Amino acid sequence: MKEKMHGGRLFMGTCLLVYVILMVLLLYAKGVSTCAYRIELAKSQGYWETVRRYTNPVPLKTIRPFLSLVSSFSLYDKIMNQIVGNILIFIPTGIFLPFYHEKLRRPVIFCVTALLLILFVEISQVLSFLGSFDVDDILLNFCGCLIGWLLFSVLYGIVRLFKK
Repeated sequence: MKEKMHGGRLFMGTCLLVYVILMVLLLYAKGVSTCAYRIELAKSQGYWETVRRYTNPVPLKTIRPFLSLVSSFSLYDKIMNQIVGNILIFIPTGIFLPFYHEKLRRPVIFCVTALLLILFVEISQVLSFLGSFDVDDILLNFCGCLIGWLLFSVLYGIVRLFKK
């Protein structure tokens, strides 16, 4: 039985490692191409002005135009990337956090931790010029985390039922 549990942990650990590498590439590597431009902009306009320029603190500002154009098939890929993509990439976070930390199986502790993690990602992207800060990304990423947490909770509950 211990071998089975160890194998499951090893599998999940491998999945976590691959997921973290993919997340770093998805969330930061795409900004490398614009980083030089933003550094030059910061030299001419100031660091904080450049950070402010790539910050959206208004909820639904970037989502609303996509939602109104859902029927336009030419923008379908962009809509899927922006809205669904931001949800999907954080579903595994909602699974891994409670899998590795028992306290994160509690809803309130999980929500606070997930929000802090997402805030860290958004703030680090804008401050490093490798991305932007968008409150809509926070909302969508958090939805992804919640979906992952719900999936974990259901599957964990089913596993516990069958162990009895």
